[in-house]
Amino acid sequence: MSKNRSRVSDRSLQGGSIARFAAAAILTWVVVEVGLRWGGVWVLTDVVGSARGADVILLAVGFPLLAYAIARWGMRRGIAPLDWDYDLSLRAVGSAIGGVVVYYIVVVAASVGYTQFVGTAQSAAASTALAESIGGTLWIAAVLLLANGIVVPITEELAWRGVIQTALMDSYGTYVGGVLTAVAFVGKHLVVDAGASVLRLVSLVALAFVLCGLRARYGTVSSTVAHLVANSIATASVVFVAL
Repeated sequence: MSKNRSRVSDRSLQGGSIARFAAAAILTWVVVEVGLRWGGVWVLTDVVGSARGADVILLAVGFPLLAYAIARWGMRRGIAPLDWDYDLSLRAVGSAIGGVVVYYIVVVAASVGYTQFVGTAQSAAASTALAESIGGTLWIAAVLLLANGIVVPITEELAWRGVIQTALMDSYGTYVGGVLTAVAFVGKHLVVDAGASVLRLVSLVALAFVLCGLRARYGTVSSTVAHLVANSIATASVVFVAL
């Protein structure tokens, strides 16, 4: 079981203040990411000559700064680095790989079922559109691999599982806190993406619950490794098609 050391005794008396912090942190992340990926991309596109290039640059630069701000904010609310639960172990890593396998089983099953009944492969279409937006440009592909494959998983796990889920588990317990984090994480993507296809929604829900479950049971190292593997595989496949 993930060792939630010291934090209950230190912060249980704060009651709803920790929950309010978590809600404010979620809202802050969503607002800032929307600003970066809508307004920021619009501004930077003229400079770099590509909307996708602008987006991946802002991911690579903006997400670490945003995660750092959330982490520092959490520390001021009493959620110390020890509470983020970054305990590295073979069990945590092995569980992460198992979580990725479960995630892909769900995604593949949903894709096959959807194609059987509806007749269109939305996931393939979305991947093709993303690959086309790279336009065969090597620097965009490289930054996309760095940003979406490495930077995004590490920074999102720090902010969302290390800090926000910790706060919500402290406030509502392990299970409710994990579910609330997963729902908020899915909602964040839906807002930023301005909606999602059925298969994208299934993928988001599966990933969110796998990551939150891993964090609750094995710590943030486990959810981070799973997120890194899942994002790296998905991003590398898109880059392969694009180039």
